[in-house]
Amino acid sequence: MVVTCDIEFDQNKSGCYFAGQLVSGTIVLKCDKAKDVKAIQLQLSGYAHVLWSEKSFNTRRMYQGREDYLSSTTYLMGSENSSRTTIATGIHNFTFACQLPQNCPSSFEGLHGHIRYTVKVALIRPWKFDQTYKRGFTVLRMTDLNFESPQIRIPSNSEAYRTFCCGPCTTEPLKMELKIPQAGYVPGQSIPVQALIINNSNIAVSEVKFALVMLVRYISENPSHQSVQRISVSKVKSDGVLRYCTRSLRDEIHVPATPPTCLQTCGVIQIVYQVEMEVKMKSYHKSQVVTIPVIIGNVPLANNTSSMEVIQQQPSGNNGMYRERPIDLPLELEQEMSSAPNLELITPNCPPPSYEESYHTVRSNINEDEQHAFGPCEFAPLYPVYNIPSPTFEGPFKPLGFDNKSFEP
Repeated sequence: MVVTCDIEFDQNKSGCYFAGQLVSGTIVLKCDKAKDVKAIQLQLSGYAHVLWSEKSFNTRRMYQGREDYLSSTTYLMGSENSSRTTIATGIHNFTFACQLPQNCPSSFEGLHGHIRYTVKVALIRPWKFDQTYKRGFTVLRMTDLNFESPQIRIPSNSEAYRTFCCGPCTTEPLKMELKIPQAGYVPGQSIPVQALIINNSNIAVSEVKFALVMLVRYISENPSHQSVQRISVSKVKSDGVLRYCTRSLRDEIHVPATPPTCLQTCGVIQIVYQVEMEVKMKSYHKSQVVTIPVIIGNVPLANNTSSMEVIQQQPSGNNGMYRERPIDLPLELEQEMSSAPNLELITPNCPPPSYEESYHTVRSNINEDEQHAFGPCEFAPLYPVYNIPSPTFEGPFKPLGFDNKSFEP
């Protein structure tokens, strides 16, 4: 190959950034012999795109939508109006920097769409195909649980009742109750669950499952339509309940690396989470499901409410982090810090997170739209995972009313 291209981020090998941060790095071109091009173009882009099809009455219809968040184009060599320039033999270094908008949603790769941020280098050659190199990077919108509704700090529960028809008769009710100590979590924690199954029916419960479920809503703009993808993020199994018996169950659901809740920052992709308890009945009877919505963030709840002022700082190295500041930090110093490339995220009494790939979402080909792409194709965003204690049930539990509405249309 005449030309190879490496895209490197400054002091940030994993390529993780928070919304509003400065993305900077170096383009390294290596030429084993001189190469003629019209120009070398650098593009930084960030956008959300959805595309899927559905079949109805022997007709397949396409649905799609798009939102753009970042679009920056510059020329490392040549220009739009230049005719021809030569890349000399050897190694050529070009630096770049681009400010991310504050309203960027977090990176996500899904079945019917993605929220994707990339750096693309193109060797423009009108007389031949363009030669392109692309690298994806992760953008994380700060989802600080400390600034969500105070109700996520208190216990939540959900109840459901069900009777079953046995010929002309109806059984006594099956009562199901699910409880969690709080409604906000970050990856790395576990969600403690308590369940009470009062089976007054004559049908045994064969198995009870607890799961953290991610619901991804893809929204088409023209024509207006929606599709919901259901992903089981983590699950555990428990024993059943005999007829005319009552049983209390306790377990924990681990929260792995996963995208944060996203409801308002993106108009074509929405992500929500819920804890589910599935009660599987014996015989032909349908399983019963009880749900509680939860919020998955990337900044954990603080034990001390006086330590909840957090700002976005750029991840650095293999383990991106952010730094917390006092609320009275001078504006000049804050601006200087926000543009620095090597700041770390540090929270009081909390070790910095590691950054890991989400294995229940998709690894995508970021070169799917390029005809003549070189270099690696697969990309998966990285999400912060904390090594911190999980919440527990403490003190007497006071039930809270919950309207068990479905996210699915």
